[in-house]
Amino acid sequence: MHPEIPKLLQLQERDQRIRALQKDLKDIPKHELAAKTKLAGDSAAVDAATQKTREIEVKIKGVELDIQTRKNTIKRLGDQQFETRKNDEFQALGVEIKRYENDVRALEDHELEHMEALEAAKAILKEAQGLLAATQGRVNEELKALAERAQGLKKRLSDLEAERTTLAAPIDQPALDLYTRIFAKKGDQAVSALENGICGGCHMKVVSGTIQTARTGETLAQCDSCGRILYLVD
Repeated sequence: MHPEIPKLLQLQERDQRIRALQKDLKDIPKHELAAKTKLAGDSAAVDAATQKTREIEVKIKGVELDIQTRKNTIKRLGDQQFETRKNDEFQALGVEIKRYENDVRALEDHELEHMEALEAAKAILKEAQGLLAATQGRVNEELKALAERAQGLKKRLSDLEAERTTLAAPIDQPALDLYTRIFAKKGDQAVSALENGICGGCHMKVVSGTIQTARTGETLAQCDSCGRILYLVD
């Protein structure tokens, strides 16, 4: 076995852990977005319930205005009826007053219906707000946990990078450069076992000359197919 192989294997183990941590750290914003997305449905329900409540309140105010307008008209007609001395005018004004009084009663019935609808809408709004508050609480906890996880990942990543620097220092520079290029390209491992003539990285058979190179350990052996550095496993 080439003397740099054990050092490279140690370095590779750190690099693999570093890469895994980097991926986890990169995924944190995705998890945060997924957590916040959980609020969308509950928020929409609250918005819809709020809008419905406001619409009913506007209807009630409109009915109240109509009632007051008709009551004002009834008072005005009553005053005219009191002032008139003509019987036919008195009776005509009485008919008008009666009509407006009927309108007021009908409007008050509509107002009552709207008030009942408003109570139901407020109950729905309260329930939606409760669900949103509960979801918000869970999301806040999830976001807090993700933030703590991110801090932990950064700390572990920093420690591993420091270890990597220490492990890389004694490695022969050409061997380190070769390893670094292969690891960056392959993304999983740059150093693989050679067992039964098969590369552990790409699982392809290697030629006998490569096996011999790995056996003597005089130079670093590389897979004929994938280029990974090989070490012989008897």
